[in-house]
This record gives sequence, structure tokens and C-alpha cells, in this order.
Amino acid sequence: MSSADTADQAPAFDNPLTPFGVGDLGREGLVGTLVGQLGPRLADHRGRIDLPVFAVLFDHVGGFPFFLAQEDGASTLQSRLSMSLLADVAVTERLTGRAEVRTDDGTYGVSTVDLRTAAGRLCVTGTARSVRVGRGGEDTDMDSLAAPSAAGEGCLPEPIDPELSGRDIVDAIAAGALDPGPIVRLLDGRIEEGRFVVRTAPWMGNHFGTMHGGLIATIVAQGISLAAQAHTAPGVDYRVADLSVGFYRSPAVDGGEVIVEVEPVKVGRRIGSFDAVLRTRDGLLLSKAVADVIFR
Repeated sequence: MSSADTADQAPAFDNPLTPFGVGDLGREGLVGTLVGQLGPRLADHRGRIDLPVFAVLFDHVGGFPFFLAQEDGASTLQSRLSMSLLADVAVTERLTGRAEVRTDDGTYGVSTVDLRTAAGRLCVTGTARSVRVGRGGEDTDMDSLAAPSAAGEGCLPEPIDPELSGRDIVDAIAAGALDPGPIVRLLDGRIEEGRFVVRTAPWMGNHFGTMHGGLIATIVAQGISLAAQAHTAPGVDYRVADLSVGFYRSPAVDGGEVIVEVEPVKVGRRIGSFDAVLRTRDGLLLSKAVADVIFR
């Protein structure tokens, strides 16, 4: 899949929340809630919803309670997300995210975050570490988030031939012979020389005008997902089960490219561990992550 092809396919949005179906914010004290409506637009090359899809909802609700705790209106950012995916989630599931500040020393805060299905089943859990920052940005009215629209656009990819190895699958995606999946098209992503490359766009921005932390985590996690796929034998499935991602810088969303490089730490029969680094095209370090992937 060429960059020209992905540019033609990538839809246009006004913000990073709409394509991920995020809205309906609620609050009570130091507890915040958000809703995320999934849909085919967010499926991967297997037609599955995997951990990368949850990062925007997780990040946004995870930072919300700490932001509200700043009575002087100071800006805040996430410095790290730690997420665990506990169960498979249907492509059209409606999720509720709940975050609560557990510690706040005036500069740093940690919130616990849970995402649940419409039936109340816990599917993602973890923590978000936030920090006060000195730089300013436009005021953000957190209460103005509207009800989420279904992330419904996009067609699910055709089933993958179970006789293909993971390496064959990734090579076919890189060559444009296999559908990369709606989530990769949404991100305007491609595989280039074994790396996952994403072209930034204005809709990916936060109120500072740089990339939303949830999008950074999504991009990194999707790069890890494709790297994990490359290590599967024919007929073997996988799930990105755990992700810890640190945010060092947020890239501009001006059409430049960011690149995910993934290194396997140890890949076994049941579980694989991976390190990932996100950089700009000119090598500026943006983020590092570690992840565990379950093979099944």
C-alpha cells in the first residue's frame, strides 16, 4: 500500500475523538466517565478489535479527573499509560470508561482506569500518570463533548488464509496485496522496510495543537500488533494484552510522518514481549513502549 493510496483513503475528521466514537463525558468529584462506540472503522487487518483501538478513550478519560483537580486551571498532560486488555471485544461494542484520581501531590497524579462493555464486563484496566505543565493552550470545555457517533464507516477485511504464516501476512500487507484493515487506513499508515509509518493530520491534534496522547499510544500499539503478527505460525492468532507507553514529546500534526520501530525481546509459544520506539522521520524521539502479546 503506497502513501498515495492511504492518503486517498484516509477520512477527514475535526478531532481525535470523533473517529473513535468517544463522547458523553460525565463527572462526579474526582471521577470521570466517557463512552466509546466501536465500529468497523476501528477493526484491524483480521477484522478484530485489539488493544490499539482503546488507547484514545483510555487516555482521554484517564487524564480528565486530574485536569479537573487543578483549581487554578493549569494545563495537564499524560506522561505514561499502562493498559491491560482482559478479553476480546465485539466490533460494534459500546464501552464506558471510568477514571478516578488515586494520588495527587500537586504536580503529578495517578488515576486508575477501567473500560467496561455495555453488559458491564471489565475488558481493559490500567493506570494513567498525569503531570501539570507550564505551557498554555486553548481552554478546553470538558463538558462540551457530545454523544458519541458510531465508528461505523469502513468495511471489514476478508478473512485471511489460515495457511499463511504471520510473515507472509505482513509482507502481503506491505506489498498492498492484503487489506491492512480499517484502523491502519484511518491512521494513514503503511509498512515500510519493516517499520510502521503514519502520516500525521490535523484531526489527530489535542488542544495544544500537537498529537493527542491517545493517538500516539494507538500508533505505537498498532506497530507492535503488526510486529507480533509477523511472528505467528499459520493458523495462530494473537492479542496485544499489555502495553506501557511513555510520552516524551508530542509531534506536530502537519502532514509529517512518524515511524514505529519494534524489536522482539523474547517470543515464545504462548507469549511474546516487544519493545517499541516512536520517532519523527528525522529521528526525534517521541515515545517508548513495552508490550506483551498473547499467542493462541
